[in-house]
Amino acid sequence: MDAKARNLMLWAGLPLLLLLAGCGNYKITFEVADIINTWNGDNTREELCVDILCLSKDDVKNHPEIVNGTMRADEWFKALDEVDHRIGDISPKRIYALRRGGAGERRDTLLDTSLLSFVDRDDGLRTITVKVHHPKHLSGEAAIVIYGRFVSPTGIAKAPPLVIQPPGAKDDILIKVGKKGMSLAGRR
Repeated sequence: MDAKARNLMLWAGLPLLLLLAGCGNYKITFEVADIINTWNGDNTREELCVDILCLSKDDVKNHPEIVNGTMRADEWFKALDEVDHRIGDISPKRIYALRRGGAGERRDTLLDTSLLSFVDRDDGLRTITVKVHHPKHLSGEAAIVIYGRFVSPTGIAKAPPLVIQPPGAKDDILIKVGKKGMSLAGRR
């Protein structure tokens, strides 16, 4: 093969290499309503802690209760706060958090502070975007699971997680956050 053909092959493969280098990196945008995280329907509100789990195929197999939604938010946050052995095998590097406090206070990777209602935000922005890395994003059995620490009259609401399975190649995820829950609004 001559030098010209070799250079042509290298240049032809460069876009694929650049595409693969960015794979598994997701931008998750949370769009908050005027009032979020209130249990009684009025305008009382609290900040919202969020955990984003990037689960591998093995994590999904070992924790079907997370992916099928039977482990609700109240159970997830209690297990995480108490360092429960049931979730101890999920790497803290794959648990991303939006919460108050400092890095190293919990078994997670702190990304930003808790979400606030739009009316409480000083910056006037309705959206907050964070970046996470999913090391096994192309596995059809992997998942991204998002838990919100919504309030209820008795503590943490028994809210199901938002599950994106498989994560796939679309790397922009839009989540709408309301008074009592979150919903997937789109992917790009």
